[in-house]
Amino acid sequence: MGISALIGLQATTLFCSSYITKKLGLKFISYPLLYASLISYLVSVASLPSINLPLLLGKGTDGNFPIWSKVIFSPFLLFIRIFVPVRRFKRREPLYTEISDGLYVGGWPTCLENLPPGEISVIDCTCELPKSRALDGKAYLCVATWDTRAPEPFQIESAVRWASRKWAQKKPIYVHCAFGHGRSVCVMCAIMVSLGLAEDWKEAEKMIKAKRPFIKMNSLHRKSLEEWSKHLLSSKRSSPSTSTNSDVASFILSDYIHKK
Repeated sequence: MGISALIGLQATTLFCSSYITKKLGLKFISYPLLYASLISYLVSVASLPSINLPLLLGKGTDGNFPIWSKVIFSPFLLFIRIFVPVRRFKRREPLYTEISDGLYVGGWPTCLENLPPGEISVIDCTCELPKSRALDGKAYLCVATWDTRAPEPFQIESAVRWASRKWAQKKPIYVHCAFGHGRSVCVMCAIMVSLGLAEDWKEAEKMIKAKRPFIKMNSLHRKSLEEWSKHLLSSKRSSPSTSTNSDVASFILSDYIHKK
């Protein structure tokens, strides 16, 4: 179930609960439930693939939420903070998996014990979860993306360039989302291709799945990777000697804006 459907179902449940409690004369419960349902409906719409507006929640490049976001979206943010550990507990899979030497993919870390060993560099693919305090002092990049949705090609390229610089510094890389099944795997596929560990993103996906069986990229992830790959390859063909990662990112970004 995609995030829009899940949160839409939650919003409807909250709205019905609000109506029932109001009929029972419990207005002090009804109004908070009504507010929570309206926020959930807003998130459900903003996370539709046709809209895809992760900036709605206001998560900054430092991985934190501003005060206004914490106040306005508190019902949704609280729900996610409860939902993620509960679902993780039910799945009982490792929080993270080492895909290749120094390359890790997994879920949202909540403490130092959840992190891979070494001076880790972290790429956070969530827009709904804050940067964990366990990451204080760590090299950090936020690629804000809705759950079950895919980072845009220019976001993938940005993450690839950042990861490549850290890799050149001999630093291990941890790419995470909420559970380490979709968004993070999408970015990791591109990183593996860029580092020469896989021929293409399809081979990278197979390699990751062999190590982490529960990954589940959807059509949006694959489409975004295909777009990233197409622009990367076309740029190499057009100017093999002068093309840079910055050129590729600019090309992808301009194409994305044009399509929008």
